[in-house]
Amino acid sequence: MDDLTLQKYLRNELSEKELVEVLDWLDASPENQRRLDRLDYLSNVAILLGPAEQPAATLRRPMSRWRRTLRWSAGIAAGLLVGLGIGQLLSHRAMDLRSQEFMAITAPNGQSISVTLNDGSHVWLNAGSTLEYPTLFSSRRRQVRVSGEAMFEVEHDASWPFVVETFACEAEVLGTKFNILADADSHSFSAALLEGRLKIRNREHADESLILSPNEEANLVDSHLQLEKISDPDDFRWIDGLMNLNGLTFGEVIDKLKRYYGVQIVVEGPGNLTDRRYHGKIRVSYGIDHALDLLQMMTSDFTYAHDNETNTIYIHRRSRMPMN
Repeated sequence: MDDLTLQKYLRNELSEKELVEVLDWLDASPENQRRLDRLDYLSNVAILLGPAEQPAATLRRPMSRWRRTLRWSAGIAAGLLVGLGIGQLLSHRAMDLRSQEFMAITAPNGQSISVTLNDGSHVWLNAGSTLEYPTLFSSRRRQVRVSGEAMFEVEHDASWPFVVETFACEAEVLGTKFNILADADSHSFSAALLEGRLKIRNREHADESLILSPNEEANLVDSHLQLEKISDPDDFRWIDGLMNLNGLTFGEVIDKLKRYYGVQIVVEGPGNLTDRRYHGKIRVSYGIDHALDLLQMMTSDFTYAHDNETNTIYIHRRSRMPMN
């Protein structure tokens, strides 16, 4: 890289193509950055000192002290402005590069965890759920990825959009607090808004989107978004460590147990539990055996065995005695 191009870079006089070439050159080696720093230092020194004195035969009337001071001040100001401009450009470049480096965190089975992102936003992850996020958000937008269930409380900034990406949909934050459930295995997706506003875009049907108001949720049904009212706010008590069972069938409870505890559950036997609905809440941290014991107290229609080696639970349905 020649010095003339670098000097034009310091003066912010490069074309877009030349600017990209210089930035790539800077990224290639720390020595390149040191070379630019030395050139920048010499350039600023030259600005401060002004041009060399001319020969005596061609000397003009000496500048008054206030004019010389004014020129020096202008040189310093120009150097500072160039430095600020380049610094800002390099800062944005560094932010964008680091925004491509994603980290991942997964909540352990049977418990939820909370994470504070570098913009101050808070995320709660439900058991077995994964959040992917950059080490530093880009200068253009804040983007994260979720697999499983997560609650967000976002630091709102209209000029710096916050986007949650899932296997099915993208959620763009127009407000503050919302819940996302995205399970690629069962192809289920839902987004519930508690505070603010939220825009949901269907990734399969790009022209399909919804804007949620508080107490509304969007569900993916047959690959299309449906807008509904939140039926039970207790569904989001999982951030307090509680699993809500209100109105769920046995099969729906089993699906929740699988997701919360990361276990395989095999249901066997002749009985039928699909028509039964449950009520109440279960403390997740007490473990899956405690949860199954509580279900048995609500109904005596099944027994279970837990194979710890394979992390599989076998549920045996019992036939009901015929009525006389």
